[in-house]
Amino acid sequence: MISSPWRTGPLRWTEMGPNDGRGLLLVHSLGTDSRMWQPQLDAFAAVRRVVAVDLPGHGRSLAQPGEYRLEDLGQDLLLVADQAGHTRFDVCGISLGGMLGLWLAANAPERILTLVASNTAARLGSEEQWSVRMQTVLEQGMEAIRPTVMTRFFTPGFDQRRPAQFGAVTEMFRAVDPVGYAGCCALLRDADISDEVAAIRCPTLIIGGEEDVATPPPQAEWLHRQIRGSRLQIIPQAAHLASLEQPETFTRLVLTELGWS
Repeated sequence: MISSPWRTGPLRWTEMGPNDGRGLLLVHSLGTDSRMWQPQLDAFAAVRRVVAVDLPGHGRSLAQPGEYRLEDLGQDLLLVADQAGHTRFDVCGISLGGMLGLWLAANAPERILTLVASNTAARLGSEEQWSVRMQTVLEQGMEAIRPTVMTRFFTPGFDQRRPAQFGAVTEMFRAVDPVGYAGCCALLRDADISDEVAAIRCPTLIIGGEEDVATPPPQAEWLHRQIRGSRLQIIPQAAHLASLEQPETFTRLVLTELGWS
């Protein structure tokens, strides 16, 4: 019997852009999927070979039951890059995706060319928070936590200002497999890379949301201080999913601050 190379389940991804282009790995937040990058895809694909991955149990990716570790999912992302043909690549991640980007830049520096870490931190939330959320979704399903999570994703009134986009994110969230979500909650319960991020040496852009209560601006500022030569941008009128709430600003920052335009 041939064992699977995947540690958290077989990940799936979507590719766009020139076949011979430099790779850009996009890693979404917990509770969304690769479709959250829709506002950025055309602009990013004009300058990079975009690989937009679905994390386990999210989007088209299956989830292996059990508790995941940051290293497990980080190694699976490297396997995605390998299978997509990118020995070295840029990475842009938000929330959990941003933490994974930080881990990759610190632990596989020979693979990462540039890093964008958005709305993230070296330590996300608390052990109690993630333990409760993991138990809740396994026992009651995704709908049990949806109202709480959606209020943290966006600033108040976003559902009224942008109902179509709010509805799309709601449907992404509802479609997540609780098994994969719980596995990622276990990862976040245990993960703390506070002692690792200072080792990051690649060009790095840290993005925060002015109204982000999940990963407040002081956490972005702390990362900026730890990562030598990094750049910091706090997006006004944005909460946790800054790339969706202020998509034009987010896209411009990524393209110009790291010289991708």
